[in-house]
Amino acid sequence: MKKKIKLGLAVVVLLFGMIACVDTEQHYEVSKDVALRGSLWELISKDTEMSRFAALLERYAYDRILQSEQAYTVWAPSNESLLNIDPDDSITAVRIITTHIARYSHSASGRATGRREIYMLNAKKLTFASVGTTYIMGGVELGRRNMAANNGILHTVRGQIPFFPNTWQMMEEPRFDSIRNYLYAFGKREFLRRASTQIDVNEEGMIVYDSVFSEMNSMWYTYAKGIGWLNDEDSVYTMILPENAAWTETYGNYYSLFRPDPSLPNPDSIQRANVQYAIVQDLVFRGEIINPDRYGEADSIVSTRNAVIRNPARIFSGISPVQTSNGWVYPASKLLYDRTDSYVKSIKIEAEMPLGRMHDETRDKSTIQTWYISENPNISGNSLLRVADLGKSASEEPAVSFEIPGVLNTEYDIYAVFLSPSAVNPASVDTSVTRVKFQIQQWNRINRKEDDAGWNKTLATFQGSGAEFVTQKRGISVMKAGTFLFPFANINEEDNVFRIKVISAITSRDKNSRENRFNKEMRIDYLLLVPAGSK
Repeated sequence: MKKKIKLGLAVVVLLFGMIACVDTEQHYEVSKDVALRGSLWELISKDTEMSRFAALLERYAYDRILQSEQAYTVWAPSNESLLNIDPDDSITAVRIITTHIARYSHSASGRATGRREIYMLNAKKLTFASVGTTYIMGGVELGRRNMAANNGILHTVRGQIPFFPNTWQMMEEPRFDSIRNYLYAFGKREFLRRASTQIDVNEEGMIVYDSVFSEMNSMWYTYAKGIGWLNDEDSVYTMILPENAAWTETYGNYYSLFRPDPSLPNPDSIQRANVQYAIVQDLVFRGEIINPDRYGEADSIVSTRNAVIRNPARIFSGISPVQTSNGWVYPASKLLYDRTDSYVKSIKIEAEMPLGRMHDETRDKSTIQTWYISENPNISGNSLLRVADLGKSASEEPAVSFEIPGVLNTEYDIYAVFLSPSAVNPASVDTSVTRVKFQIQQWNRINRKEDDAGWNKTLATFQGSGAEFVTQKRGISVMKAGTFLFPFANINEEDNVFRIKVISAITSRDKNSRENRFNKEMRIDYLLLVPAGSK
């Protein structure tokens, strides 16, 4: 039974520790005299000066790997350097083992002189160098060297090669359980059979491999929804890393804002997933941030998810950096982000963009045109949407609607930006204006056809008879429609169920106005929803 348990551990450890690496510097070729010698495991297990390292290898089934035909180099640490290691601590033990073993042979003579980088079994890149007649591996001096086995080379080192965790590995500490459990859950590991080596057959007839895996995690891909390649030894990141208490507190603070439509299947799961992602999405920054106190209130930094964090010294207040092998981590017992730094963001809707724009000429009693105007600083994106009436009836109220993406269960101040004729064309003498009203509508998910009765409902209407809802004769009109509390969050879903309808609504009084000349044409640049209370 004990042997079966060992084989099970071997599979688990290989899943944890093996990542494919390529080293083209020197492949091991076995000469006739070396072939008569024992394996790396035999050399290590028979040497009393390596007994503690041998015990770890055997306990975690790396003895089988070092008996295989695959060539390895081992830099065996001294017994003294392992005195304080708890053999039951599997994470620490495997880190030690995989920091001291590399694929292929790497001798401390001949072509190995000078300085070169070697990938270890844990994908760490360590420097193997000669200084005069002394050899150094990972900062530790070699003792005995070039002990040849039939499957590689054995050296000893005068100490333990330190394991220097990268940012991703830092999360393995128990105080980061919450964020680790979330991020690691996106991982996928694929067994690469062709790259793996058969090392044994167990008593049940099953092949035991020196296994090579391709290991990926969707949260590494910044071009999708990832936060950065935090496992990449060749990248440099700075991360604010919430401890468990900070994660729990922040989760509670965010939770109600992400309350989804209760009619959705599994709304609790949707809410939990959105809250967790909101916590992590802007914790990571490219490059080194070692002294955040140097930032002033007017400075800003940009997260890997492109959030602009203003006055960044504020979010680093009271926390100190810890260096990792690929950057810096700031362990945090409390996250100091303002809600508008990251997860409660303004929503800008460019009127000229067809995606998410709703228009039916008959129903909306209007025609629409996109106007592209080059090199006009008054116009966002150098384009606008022109909305005009059909001219069939004096009572027509031309309109157009826009989906509102990514709203939370909170209040937003809603603005619309209109352009006068002279803002579009400075030579224009047209000073006509229009009166506008706005409606916030909710799409009925059940009645998907827009010609069905009850396909949407109006949640709020913003209008007035005063000048605040009239566009300006000249220049740009930044019009506040009103403040609206969305009844639930609609974020990271297939459908955007909330819409804003912009309507030209001239009254009979407007038509008789002596002060202004009204018409029904609207030139909409963009709409902007700003979280209420934002600075």
